Amino acid sequence: MQEQVIELLRAVARSLRRQHVGLAAGQGFPLSGPYLALLQEIVGRPGVTVSELARLTGLPKSRVSVLMTRLVAERIVRKDSDERDSRLVLLTITPEGRQRAAEWSAASRDAIGRLLQPLSDNELTVIARGLTTLWHAFRQAEDHGPEEQDTQERRGVAPSC
Repeated sequence: MQEQVIELLRAVARSLRRQHVGLAAGQGFPLSGPYLALLQEIVGRPGVTVSELARLTGLPKSRVSVLMTRLVAERIVRKDSDERDSRLVLLTITPEGRQRAAEWSAASRDAIGRLLQPLSDNELTVIARGLTTLWHAFRQAEDHGPEEQDTQERRGVAPSC
C-alpha cells in the first residue's frame, strides 16, 4: 500500500507541476517551478536570506542565488542589506511582485478548483482527511529533522501525528 501511495503522490505532484507551468505561462508569468516555490517563501517570510531559502526549499544555495538574480532583474524581488550585519542580504517581494504573485495564486486556485469540481462532497471530504493526515506526518518529520528521525527509526519509535 505504501508503494501505491508514493506513486500516487508522485503522479499528483507531476500533474500539479504541469498545470502550474502552463498556468504561469498563460498568465504572462515568466517563471515556473523553483522560481515560484522561492517566491512563495519570500512572500511568507519577508527579509529571508538566500541561505534560509535554500534550507526551506531544499535547493542548493548556488541555485537559489542564480534564481534570485533573475527575480531581482524582473523587479519581482528586492535585495536589501541587513542593518545589523551588512554581510547579509535580505530578500523581500516588491509591490509588483506581490501583485503578480497574487494573480498567479488566484489563477492557480481557480484551475485546481476546476479539476476538483467533478468530485462529490464525500470524495472531497475523504481526500481532505487523507491529505491532512499526510501533511501532519510530513510536518512531524520536518520538526524532528533527519538526524532525530533516523535515531527514532533505529530505536523503533514511530513518529506521532
